[in-house]
Amino acid sequence: MISMYEYMIKSSHVIDVGERYVVMATKDYGPGKPRFIINLPTTRNDLWTYLWENKIPIKVFIELPEDLSKYERQERSARVKEKS
Repeated sequence: MISMYEYMIKSSHVIDVGERYVVMATKDYGPGKPRFIINLPTTRNDLWTYLWENKIPIKVFIELPEDLSKYERQERSARVKEKS
């Protein structure tokens, strides 16, 4: 019997994980090398586990918003300072 995950993978080779943010995991991964991650939605943990257990390789594509002007570096710095 085919599992739900096998069916999903065979029927659609693209899985939309929704809007995500790039997060800095650590500032000192190596000499001056920060490390960044993209968190996957926990609502699909069963699927991520299936992919991991079966060692299925994936490709990750990043689609940027068309209007990047509202995400300029100065605004990002101001938002981070406001949260502190």
